[in-house]
Amino acid sequence: MDSWKLIYTTKCYNCGKVADQIIEIYSNQAFVKCSNCGATRYYILKKVGIEEDNIIEIEKDKKMKYDNWFLEKNAKCYNCKKYAPQDILITESGMYVRCRNCGFTRFYRFHMVDVQKS
Repeated sequence: MDSWKLIYTTKCYNCGKVADQIIEIYSNQAFVKCSNCGATRYYILKKVGIEEDNIIEIEKDKKMKYDNWFLEKNAKCYNCKKYAPQDILITESGMYVRCRNCGFTRFYRFHMVDVQKS
């Protein structure tokens, strides 16, 4: 799997400013870093496989303290090898990356936060 870098502009959970959140997704880990304050959330791969068709919708609709982020990226799927939309859901407790073509899903569990000190 190629690494992905995405940008999502929203209010930072740490500094409260609207800023670009830089999202990096790798095969075994992922990071979300605020471009303003540098606070970084780390996620580690928990499981992979074909999940329920509606796993993204189930998780997306759960109410949490912080807003869920929903993104998508056209990319070659690790499983089916076809270029297809990959749904990406980032919550306060995890990150889901799911191929719309075959349903292959990678679930990354929230691991830790590193808050930059000035």
